[in-house]
Amino acid sequence: MQQSRHPDWEPITAYVADMSYFSGKMEAYLRYKEIPFERRVVDMKVLRDEILPATGLMKVPVLRLANGQWLKDTTPMIDWLESHYPEPPVIPKDPVLRFMSKLVEDYADEWCWRAALYWRWQPVESRKLLMRRIGHEVLADFPAPKWLAGWYYGRRQMATYLSGDGLSAETEPQIKQHYLDLLDAMNALLEDQPYLLGSHPTLVDIGLFGPMFRHYAQDPTPGRVMEERAPAVYAWVGRVWNARAHRLGREPIPSDFSHPGWEYFLRDIVQSYWPFLLRTARAWASGKSRVDHDAHGVTYENLKVVHYRVYCLEVLQNEYRSLSEPNRKAVDDLLRPYGMLELIDGLDSGLMQEHQLPLRPDRAQPSKLQRFRLALMGTPWDMPVKSTEREK
Repeated sequence: MQQSRHPDWEPITAYVADMSYFSGKMEAYLRYKEIPFERRVVDMKVLRDEILPATGLMKVPVLRLANGQWLKDTTPMIDWLESHYPEPPVIPKDPVLRFMSKLVEDYADEWCWRAALYWRWQPVESRKLLMRRIGHEVLADFPAPKWLAGWYYGRRQMATYLSGDGLSAETEPQIKQHYLDLLDAMNALLEDQPYLLGSHPTLVDIGLFGPMFRHYAQDPTPGRVMEERAPAVYAWVGRVWNARAHRLGREPIPSDFSHPGWEYFLRDIVQSYWPFLLRTARAWASGKSRVDHDAHGVTYENLKVVHYRVYCLEVLQNEYRSLSEPNRKAVDDLLRPYGMLELIDGLDSGLMQEHQLPLRPDRAQPSKLQRFRLALMGTPWDMPVKSTEREK
């Protein structure tokens, strides 16, 4: 089908980083949909002088439309782009497949992140390479030698996303194993079909491409593991990156989430990830900044309560509740072997307006002190916001 064109928005400028988990995800989507865009690789100066004033963040990817409007956050961006570039859809139109796909995408974004960061920064071989690359490619104007800038950034990442995100002697084997389990499950899915949900790329491919592309397939240590353990996944990475809608013009032949390869994902979502979202939301509602979480037979201690994840839970709950009774039953039947999705009544993250796109031009600007801190430290996980609302 012919894609809609929008001259006022095109070409879109995609601000990305070559080592970025979410940049790879966003680029794969734009490339497959064949949405006209210009790729702009950022450095610290672009982050500080262009992206920070427009979005309040020093993070990529972000998109700037030709009319000057800005989009941020891959999940809302894909939703927005799908509404304006509907053909071919990557979000399934079937309500059950749509909800399940959004659930898997969220899991890929917020739960697969930990293991991807572990495999990037814990192995010495990968860590040294990434420190050098970041020092030269991203921090070129940092007021320090490039090797020192890269070392500083790498150490900050490890302190924030490894030791600061539940890595301990108890949890390390489970974090490390998560990648191997993902490879095995995806390899099983890809034995029967070119993409994870059938003949064409869908949201589950785009979501799981995030960790699998820039971190696992391209970093040296996990890349060798993927080549040897899951060659079908290694081939899929290239297939998704090279996919173009016009080459797959035939009507999609979809599969569903009953394939045995989805069993690992559904179990981990229901038993590990969804309870993590619930615990995060309850901790946030209580004004807590840290929380422990039990999963995989171990305890992830002192995890940061991230406000954005309360928003993720709110969005998924709303999606689930909007299903018709037969469709909700179909979702429940898929998940029942592993448990059920508990819901929180009255959940309000307060972030719905923040993620309405395009971004408002009158949004609050960071102060000079905030700009300095962000330039020095980057955009860390947001601080928890105390709420006067409590779950009912």
